[in-house]
Amino acid sequence: MRRTGWWWASWLLGVALLVGFPVFVRAEATPTPPTPVATPASGAWVVTPVQVVWVSRAATPDEAMKAARLAVPAGAVFHVDGVLWEANKPLPQQAVPPVVQMFPPASVQFAVDGAPLAWAGSALTLAEALWQAGITLHWADRASVALTSNPVQVLEAEITRAAPLTARVGESTYTLYSAASTVGAALAEGNLAPQGLEFTAPADDAAFPTDKTVTLHRVRESLVLRQLPVAFDSKTKPLPDEPLDTIKVVQEGTYGLQVQRVRVRYVDGLETGRVVEDSWLAVPPKPRIVGYGTKIEIQTLQTPNGPVQCWRVVQVYATSYSPCRVGTGHCSDITFSGAKLHKGIVAVKRSWYAYMGGQKVYVPGYGFGVIADIGGGIPGRHWIDLGFSDDDYESWHQWTTLCFVAPPPPPEQIPWILP
Repeated sequence: MRRTGWWWASWLLGVALLVGFPVFVRAEATPTPPTPVATPASGAWVVTPVQVVWVSRAATPDEAMKAARLAVPAGAVFHVDGVLWEANKPLPQQAVPPVVQMFPPASVQFAVDGAPLAWAGSALTLAEALWQAGITLHWADRASVALTSNPVQVLEAEITRAAPLTARVGESTYTLYSAASTVGAALAEGNLAPQGLEFTAPADDAAFPTDKTVTLHRVRESLVLRQLPVAFDSKTKPLPDEPLDTIKVVQEGTYGLQVQRVRVRYVDGLETGRVVEDSWLAVPPKPRIVGYGTKIEIQTLQTPNGPVQCWRVVQVYATSYSPCRVGTGHCSDITFSGAKLHKGIVAVKRSWYAYMGGQKVYVPGYGFGVIADIGGGIPGRHWIDLGFSDDDYESWHQWTTLCFVAPPPPPEQIPWILP
């Protein structure tokens, strides 16, 4: 599509306004926007860093400057329609008026990553000046002033070159370019800024790392409900209607249920910690209740010595001992109660003696006795040790019946469940 001279003028005016050039339009006569004609146009648009001027007649860039009443400084450079052009070279004959640009010489003191760089020449923008100085800019480079600024208007400019940054995120690796001073700012430019609980190594507020490597740790949390069993207690309960030494399970125990709300944290997909945030008893445990009989029933035991009334009858494993058979390696007839050891002294476990010390008992085949001594016992068995003198010693190793001779002692002296 053919562009008219007026369209080009509008375009140039827009460019001038965007780059901040003050615009002064001056003409030898009242300018009239050119209209499309079949013959070549003789006018031109003259553009400098500070103004845009229309001239109706000009054969060369030099004549265009004179017609626009603009001084041409030594060292100025001309472009015609964007092409480098000599000052006295005839302008192109074309239907669309040419655009003649004059670039006066300028000098700028650059600092590129802190290193001084002096430039002098003609350029439309600072970016072009840097290119002339051999500095190829990266899109992520930073400048203290806009790189579209004209060098005539700038005396100093600082350029910070972008550096590559390797960002590791889980199993992925990204290469970023940034001129930022901190890790967080660099990652933000690459749309990798940490979110929520995420964190970086080095930290996001740390300086740009010298090894150009950053690890972004992805962090997520989840809530889980953990169920834990709650142990039940065991209790005992007297059963007045059940005979003594009767053991009955009144209630089976059941486990309760404790529920915990746990916050689980994962870093890069791996669990790193758990915190219990709340806990409650969802199902209370039910205790195990064992009942024991407390009803004392007098039993009559027929013996060679006549009937013996027993308030308690227990099956026990009986052994025997005498002063020189006490198992200590020497002879001794002293018992725990202080009585001398002879036939009729019966020893029991310490846990029994606390209740039964001094009680009268009867053992078939042995006869009457008194609980007056303490022995070690046999684990897992109800046990007694039948005392003898060395002269009448008899060896016992058998199960037998232990009769607690009536009447029974006071209730507080009765072990309702034999230990």
